Amino acid sequence: ELERARKRESKLVAVFSAIDARADAEAALGEALIELKDLGVAQADLAEMTGLSAREVGAAIRAAKDRAATGDQAPETTDEQPSDMASDHNGAESH
Repeated sequence: ELERARKRESKLVAVFSAIDARADAEAALGEALIELKDLGVAQADLAEMTGLSAREVGAAIRAAKDRAATGDQAPETTDEQPSDMASDHNGAESH
């Protein structure tokens, strides 16, 4: 039973790591899309060019703007992300 609980905890940490990575990727995608918009590409064209839906383009742009508003940085723009992620997961493990 103890071994099973350890495996569950380990898998839960993996889930939280994947969620963090997904959020980071979404914000990085949004930043790239914003840069393309700044270069004059219309949002509808971004969807067509990338194969993303208009909803996905909008969500990624919002994620990047939200991250910028809160002061968080996407992984490409900081060297400190891995240690931040590790500390987040230590907190997740204790719950």
